[in-house]
Amino acid sequence: MPASDEGSDRDPPTITRSDERVLAYLNDVGSDYRAFIAGNTGLYADHVESRLSVLESAGFVEQVTGEPVYRLTDTGREVLRDDCPRWSD
Repeated sequence: MPASDEGSDRDPPTITRSDERVLAYLNDVGSDYRAFIAGNTGLYADHVESRLSVLESAGFVEQVTGEPVYRLTDTGREVLRDDCPRWSD
């Protein structure tokens, strides 16, 4: 058995273009409701809800309150590419 597998973490999930839009949006605005994230990024609400679930499991976003308000985590900021568009421009 190869020793290189010892102590290795799981590979992070693949970040989709939709994920980049959601992460970049949250990076710019701070926190927001799922519906507003969808509306302000031009993505379908159901799609945003499913992607937020994946991003939350990966530790890239976190729920701020008991309501569906999400914000970016430090880990989420690290996965953002430098050339992701800002949403307040």
